[in-house]
Amino acid sequence: MTVFVDSSFYVARALPRDQWHQESLRAIRPDNVYVTSSLVINETISLLQSRGFFSAALDFLREIRSNRAVQIVYADAPLQAEAWNLFARYGASGANAVDCLSFAIMRRFSIKKAFTFDLHFREAGFEILR
Repeated sequence: MTVFVDSSFYVARALPRDQWHQESLRAIRPDNVYVTSSLVINETISLLQSRGFFSAALDFLREIRSNRAVQIVYADAPLQAEAWNLFARYGASGANAVDCLSFAIMRRFSIKKAFTFDLHFREAGFEILR
């Protein structure tokens, strides 16, 4: 199964005191294919850093860059344009620009499921896996 991985999931995995930490540890399966974006990675390290977990941000970055099980998608111009169009549609309900790029990637690659604790993914028509 191919699954998109969002920053809320990565933050939960990185921080043992996060309310979703245990759930995030149980979710990973070796037979899944994981897809994320460079912007999700940037968002994750920025969130960790801003919460005072700089070393956790560095550890996460080191691990994600060397993890062959995770495909990192970099936004090209058409994908970014689609994300901005989706922002016009979902931004008023609270989905941010990174969420909308995630939605565009999921659409492009026909990914229906996401590891996330962000309900905006459900509002955009995707299944949230926990």
